[in-house]
Parts: sequence; structure tokens; C-alpha cells
Amino acid sequence: FALFLNWFELSSDLNQILFRPWTLVTYSFLHSGFFHLFWNMVLLYFSGRLFLNLFGDKLLLNTYFLGVLIGGGVFVLSYLIFPVFQGIRPSMVGASAGVMAVFIFVCSYTPDQEVRLVFFNVKLRYLGMAFVLLDIIQIPTGNAGGHLAHIGGAALGFFYVQQLRRGSDIG
Repeated sequence: FALFLNWFELSSDLNQILFRPWTLVTYSFLHSGFFHLFWNMVLLYFSGRLFLNLFGDKLLLNTYFLGVLIGGGVFVLSYLIFPVFQGIRPSMVGASAGVMAVFIFVCSYTPDQEVRLVFFNVKLRYLGMAFVLLDIIQIPTGNAGGHLAHIGGAALGFFYVQQLRRGSDIG
């Protein structure tokens, strides 16, 4: 199984990516466990439904896959640039960067929309900021590459909305 996984997970080693460029997308279809997949799909379902109430499925797919690419790029570049990661070459799996792109896109497009969280309503603006802030706070505690990929996906979602408002569809 490890040999199979090695062909589809995203490595932080640039040499492996040059010989396996498909991993910039395929990593997002693999997950490290049931709850990793479960929580990604819960957030994608939640944000995807809000997204599809406003836009079509083509824009959703564009946002998701651009988030995957940018999140993967941020992951790889972080391990190449930041001195704290020197000598460490982990791999990454998970749809989180694409899911965060869709979620932050919705949060940025309709920031004042309220959603129900169990007992109270919360504006999407605050929910989106909380998710990004949690990722920033968790970078030093473990899975730094995954949290950096989340931030990359979130940045793409925010940037995509800004460009769309200017009349430019970057997808």
C-alpha cells in the first residue's frame, strides 16, 4: 500500500514532483484516515451547498481545483524556502486546501450571511476568520505543511472572489 500511496501523495521533495507532476492534484483524493476524510467532506458539503446557491458547478470545480493546486504549491514551497523545514521532506494527502478554497470563497463573497451553529447564528465572515486563525495558530504544533496548504487554499478562495468582483474569472 505504501508503494501505491507514494505514486499519488504530494511530496515536499521537488525532484519527486518533477517526475510525478500528477501528484499536485492526486494528493487531494487520498486521506490519512476516516475522520480526515469525514471532516473534509462535512465542510465541503456545507460550503458547497452555499456556493451552489450562488454560482454554478463549473465555478465550484474551478475554485476547488485551483485551491488544491495553490495549497499544494504553498506546501512544497514552504519546505523549500523556510529554514525551519531544512532536511525534512514529508508528504501530504487530503482535500483540505481545495475545501478551504471553496469555504473561504463563500465566506468572502457573502460575509454577512448567517449560518446556524447548534444554538446560535454566526456570520460567515467570523467563521472563515476563525478557520484561518486556527490554521495559523496550529502551524508550530504539528502538521505544519497541512496547515500551510489550508492557508494557501484559503488565500486562493479570497483572491478568487476579489478577481470575480473586478470582472475577471481566473478559473
